Amino acid sequence: MEQLEIEFKILLTKEMYQKIKNDFKNQIKETYSQTNYYLMHPILDQLQYSLRIRKKKNSYELTLKRPSSSGLKEMNIQIDETIKNKIFHHQPVDNEIFTILKDLNIAYQDLNCQHYLKTIRSDIELKEGILSLDDNEYNGVKDYEMELEVLNKEEGYQKWLSILKHYHLSYKKNCDSKIKRMKMTLK
Repeated sequence: MEQLEIEFKILLTKEMYQKIKNDFKNQIKETYSQTNYYLMHPILDQLQYSLRIRKKKNSYELTLKRPSSSGLKEMNIQIDETIKNKIFHHQPVDNEIFTILKDLNIAYQDLNCQHYLKTIRSDIELKEGILSLDDNEYNGVKDYEMELEVLNKEEGYQKWLSILKHYHLSYKKNCDSKIKRMKMTLK
């Protein structure tokens, strides 16, 4: 199933991350670890698509993200460990995302499955959406990120600005995505 992902996000210093997390400590719904395994191919880069498998709480989700005019179109498919292993070992997989890849002339054998990013995420439920505080680690780099994922762009944006104002943070546009930041460490 495809849905529109609308989110606002910025990178934080470690000190600001800790301050915000401490300020929201009584509102944190849950804190958990997740790992994003990125599946890369030059055609995906050219189209500005991203493809990943996310392991979260012993379950797996295959996600394809594609740009759209008001956010990202995100297609998510729940998969099991057997399917994850087939993908990692370049074996054929039959699902909607791999049909799209085939239509783009991306062979499953040509996907690069070597890169991943680990996150410890704390989720805070707000009226406008989910505020997430992320402690990320990839390729020897550690960074901190705050994002607000919303359904209503205007309402969410106003809430985002009020949170940033409270912490004297500025925002012009979203920081680079996790996959883009991870790819920059490969060069």
